[in-house]
Amino acid sequence: MTGEPSPVGARALFAATLLALGFMGVFALERVGAPAPLVVALAPLLALVGIAAIGVLTRARALLDFLAARRAAPPAYAGLAQAATVGGLALGLAGAADAANTPWRGFAVGVALALAVLAPRWRAAHASSMADVFATRFPAPFARAGLGVVLVASGLSLAAAGLGYAALTFEVAFHLSRDGALALGAAMLFLTLAPGGLRSLLWCDAATAAAGLMALAVLSAMSFDGDLDRLTRAWGVLAQGAGPTFVEEAAAAAAAAALFAFAQPAFAVASPGAARRAGFAGLVWLALGAFAAAGLGDLSLTRPSHAGLASMLACLLALSLARAGLYAAARPVGFDFRCANNRMWVLASRRMAVVRAGMALGAVVAALIAKISPHPFAPFQFGLAVWLAFGAPSAVLAILPGRRSGPAVAALTAGLLAAGVGRFMGFGAAGADMLVGALGAGAAGLAAGVFVFTLVYEDERAPLRDPLVELPGEPLD
Repeated sequence: MTGEPSPVGARALFAATLLALGFMGVFALERVGAPAPLVVALAPLLALVGIAAIGVLTRARALLDFLAARRAAPPAYAGLAQAATVGGLALGLAGAADAANTPWRGFAVGVALALAVLAPRWRAAHASSMADVFATRFPAPFARAGLGVVLVASGLSLAAAGLGYAALTFEVAFHLSRDGALALGAAMLFLTLAPGGLRSLLWCDAATAAAGLMALAVLSAMSFDGDLDRLTRAWGVLAQGAGPTFVEEAAAAAAAAALFAFAQPAFAVASPGAARRAGFAGLVWLALGAFAAAGLGDLSLTRPSHAGLASMLACLLALSLARAGLYAAARPVGFDFRCANNRMWVLASRRMAVVRAGMALGAVVAALIAKISPHPFAPFQFGLAVWLAFGAPSAVLAILPGRRSGPAVAALTAGLLAAGVGRFMGFGAAGADMLVGALGAGAAGLAAGVFVFTLVYEDERAPLRDPLVELPGEPLD
């Protein structure tokens, strides 16, 4: 691989300095009796300035930087980025109306599979996004167009959910109107994603995870009251609670395991082995975060310092969820599907400009969806359901060898038919039934795809060669 590695140390030092200033400022202002609104707003304000600066500073000038972060991301930092995405999705799950029935165990199993198994497998295709994986594995126009629609619909829904949750925090922390909060969220989303593409996403998410771990550690230390049995009780509630049914847990596990969001940071590392190390690093970061969160106990948000750090954590994780969705939705716009076999496009700077334009338009559309949604959980659940029903089967089929589109076409067709029959019978309209219905449609699509694969499979052991996969500077097998 060619090119110099990213200046990791400088960016990490910049982010750490801003975080330290934010934390010290919050407690210093509270101690001297500053107005509570100022104390609450300081931490999220500095955090937003910090990640916006990181997004701008990671501006990509070459296609390899924009699409794949030059394959130079250290696994530990890529794992941090994955942990931030997991945190954003967990924030979305926590927004369910019936939080007691949230399928946390299934979600945890799906995340472990995604980070340790599936993301490295997709990285092994030398792709730079799930759009690349689909365009290379399923070359027929119908399959590309159908899967492009699925990526856009699911990605924009998750982006709208992230913006909705971020706007709720901005309204409280900065005393903004709903429209003002959504406009701020859309601007932050564009600034932290569009300048550098995958490179901006990676480093902004890594900074988000670092800030979240620091905030959780500080809050946990401040609220610790010497009760050493608190962690045991927290685990007992999670492990023994009646909660959701097995089918609901299975739906959450399947949706999380095959979700495109967890694979995106893995595309920025040097090799599939590095992607696997990144996944395990992400699981370690998540374990540390869960340990700190379990030790929070009775956190008093009436204290301005506590409320400020909690607001910072919530808005950063929400924006991480929005970035994951918008990046996935914008990549098909960049000719991944329409011109996937035209070698002139892959080397053109116009491609970056088109993707950036798609990100700008997508941020506006996501803000509009968030505005008309009754609650951010609605687009969040819809996005997961769309992916589970129509995207996840083809993602699994993409692991199989060969380059024929029949399995993906069959999966999309069967999934649509199964979803239509389910809706006609009144199943899967809302709530937990939506994910369960999506699981049924996805299972039907996967079964149809596997059946067609057995009919059309030919032994193709030659490595894939595609301009979207063979990025400039990418080593071949």
